[in-house]
Amino acid sequence: MLLYPSLSNEFLGSSTVVRAILLAVAKTIEDDDLRVARSRRFAILRQRRTVHQIHGCLGARYFCLAYRMSFDSFWTLHANLLPHIVTASRGMRSYRKVGGRVGGNYVLPPIPNGEITTSVRLACALRYFAGGCPYDIAPLYGVAISEVHLSVWVIVYAINSCDQFAISYPESLEEQRKIARGFQNASTPGIPNCAGAIDGILIWTLKPSLKDANKSGIGQKKFLCGRKNKFGLNCQAVSDCRGHILDISINYGGSSSDCIAFEGSDLYHRLQNGLMKKDGNKPRFVLFGDNAYLNSSFMATPYPNVSGDPNKKTKDDYNFYHSQLRESNVHLACLYNDMSDDVPLSLNTDENFIMNDTNGYVELTGDDDHDINVPIDLMHVGHHFDDVPRNVLVQHRYTLDQCEDVLPREELHNFVASGHWARPSLHRGK
Repeated sequence: MLLYPSLSNEFLGSSTVVRAILLAVAKTIEDDDLRVARSRRFAILRQRRTVHQIHGCLGARYFCLAYRMSFDSFWTLHANLLPHIVTASRGMRSYRKVGGRVGGNYVLPPIPNGEITTSVRLACALRYFAGGCPYDIAPLYGVAISEVHLSVWVIVYAINSCDQFAISYPESLEEQRKIARGFQNASTPGIPNCAGAIDGILIWTLKPSLKDANKSGIGQKKFLCGRKNKFGLNCQAVSDCRGHILDISINYGGSSSDCIAFEGSDLYHRLQNGLMKKDGNKPRFVLFGDNAYLNSSFMATPYPNVSGDPNKKTKDDYNFYHSQLRESNVHLACLYNDMSDDVPLSLNTDENFIMNDTNGYVELTGDDDHDINVPIDLMHVGHHFDDVPRNVLVQHRYTLDQCEDVLPREELHNFVASGHWARPSLHRGK
């Protein structure tokens, strides 16, 4: 055990008192040496690797599979984010200058293995977003594991600072007309005014700690989705007919219903203020959602409890063609589930994690700097699933009854019924 066994053997035949003194002195010397060794920090020598080297090893096809984009797209993204990555990297450095002369020749301490380039930070973050493990990413590029996690947050804040990647439903008539044209081409009867499909998805996370849950202002149970028996966040996303995200928000835990999460989003308040445009004599553009949402002047939902009722067959036909246009958002949810079923996100309640698949890029957005009118009074209704309170539903139905205009759902039902579009029947041979 001692660092000096030869010294101990030399006095092995000495008296017991001398031997005890010797052992005490040797132990003290050993502890001092260990204390000095622990106080020194030795850098692990690593060999940095560039993105060009990794691309050379993987090739164009496997690089695209690993990073979810082509090599040319990677450098296009890097060029757009470069100034923001540099700013975010400087702001996240743990080293802070203390004292010194103002305006002096100040430089940061030297980095033993060399500076980590901005392209490597972007590559580490993209590979992490695509499901890569930090333990594999770190040795691949010759960086510390902590630098992989730092790179992730550097890219998060870089994207948040870049206005080019802001995700918000378009306000212009031309953009909404383009979205509706895509849905019209995908619709069998040619529904003309669907300008987006909305749905909710549970972003699976690890169980938040009691400290993080208290910091968020709600308990741990509010992050639990009782139906799926998983902890997570309720993500509300609007997509076009090809599954491209048009608007996205995460403001609630997994226990909240889609209706509450939607009405707490910035999109809902924009819709109330007349976001959806009217194209000439055509019906006003609307969003298509399932029965988790409330039917309104900007949201067309299916008719409930009409399947199998011969007196409501035309409404059932409308439901079929309504669901036909919601498939794009369902496919988007299935794609995310395929990627996230095995590995949950670790939940940090300081940030709201938001996924975006616009133009092939992935974005995680923090909403700390945005003022969003969240209906807090609706968040404590139930323990496992916070449904819409009955008084809210009654008030909503009363408001609709007072509305003199025909709601989009009724107009679309008349459109399907007048065109004699029926739900296809399945004929199975014997």
